[in-house]
Amino acid sequence: MAEPIGGRSEAGIGFAATAVTLLMAIAIFPANPSEQGALVLPALLLTAGIMLVPVTRAVRRSQSLLNCENLVAFGFVFWLLLDLIQGAYDLSDTTDAAIRDAFLAIGVSAACMWAGVAGKAWPIPKVLAEIAARDMDTRTVGRLVPVCFVLGMFNYAFATGFDIPVMFSYLGEQRWAAPWGRGQLGGWDAFLDQMQYFGYVLPSLTALLIARRGFTAQAWFSILLSGIMIAFLSQGGGRRIIGVTVGAAILVWIQSQKTLNVRRLTLAAVAALGLLAGMQFMLNIRTTGYDEFAFRGGEAEYDYLHVDDNFLRLSQVIQLVPSEHPHVGFQQLWFTIVRPVPRVFWPGKPLDPGFDLPTIVGMKGVSLSTSIIGEWYLSFGWFAVVFGGWLHGRLARTANVLRETPEFRTNPIVYGLAVMVLVSGMRSMLELVLMSYALVAWFIAIKLTRQRAVATR
Repeated sequence: MAEPIGGRSEAGIGFAATAVTLLMAIAIFPANPSEQGALVLPALLLTAGIMLVPVTRAVRRSQSLLNCENLVAFGFVFWLLLDLIQGAYDLSDTTDAAIRDAFLAIGVSAACMWAGVAGKAWPIPKVLAEIAARDMDTRTVGRLVPVCFVLGMFNYAFATGFDIPVMFSYLGEQRWAAPWGRGQLGGWDAFLDQMQYFGYVLPSLTALLIARRGFTAQAWFSILLSGIMIAFLSQGGGRRIIGVTVGAAILVWIQSQKTLNVRRLTLAAVAALGLLAGMQFMLNIRTTGYDEFAFRGGEAEYDYLHVDDNFLRLSQVIQLVPSEHPHVGFQQLWFTIVRPVPRVFWPGKPLDPGFDLPTIVGMKGVSLSTSIIGEWYLSFGWFAVVFGGWLHGRLARTANVLRETPEFRTNPIVYGLAVMVLVSGMRSMLELVLMSYALVAWFIAIKLTRQRAVATR
């Protein structure tokens, strides 16, 4: 299907639509924005601008509907505007000026993201290109499924002394009840925690098998293993993890289709809605466990779709910085960059980026997400908000190369994971690092299966 307008022109439309709707939203901004539901109309207006290009691509069933920037645009809405659209809570814990500036920061960052999509993509890193260029024939996929499952489940089995019935007994318990759970700081056991990243790719492998062969015995076996892996990942309570793994699988399935018809797009949309419902269910049971949830009557809290209170926390950061706390500069970036270094090798590794929002607002034992926009603002202010949005757009444009280049098309899993890493990265810089571990695990798994295949020849 021919594209009526080019990708660069569409990026320009995305930038213009976001900028115009931001100005319109600010023009109708309520005098008292802290009231619950007061920002529904401005948030809907800005959402329309951010999502204009993705929606028109969907209507035209354009191949560019699968482009990374469409999902990143949705990330702005999901992580930051959805609570406002739903009128989820009031914003009385921050000032009206900070609320207005936080809304402005979202629009500016989203507009800059669309600006970043324009232009030539950056070169794909050599290691990532090597992974993406691996031919993912059905035989290779079949070998990878049990390898990723065994490696992904190792930490759970090890923590229970390889007692499989005991291991399964912890499913449905609250998130910290299982023996594989630990606190913020880990020792040598932190290395075992990394094993679960091999399981992140299992749903994508399953989706690829189904797309190529249908519901064969091999596909059903892979579905079973993926279901077990997702169940154990869900026990930890991390909804973003399930979002990345299952979201990547949905992308892989769509990419593997020869054409995008209404039926396939509808199936993908239904799967996405099911994913959101599952993530909501995780929220209802992760602190008390399923038994307590069932004892209360099993009524899930579907009053609204719970995300994180990112908009409120973003507003609080803008309120506090720099009036009460200076910008942290490179401390936030350094804190993110050194995240992969094991603390057993560096006991003095930073515990925070130089700013502890929970302590400042009087909360203990919790972690608060301000979104990556809040972290950029915390670092260098408004300049960093502009730069961060543009950078996300540049990374999205570069990720598109993984589906535009013929040599990478036989391995859609890398693209699916890369897209979901960028979408989850809207939540925080750390998510960009943590979720990218799945790509590292994928590289190792491919190396292992390749060596095994060579050894058996």
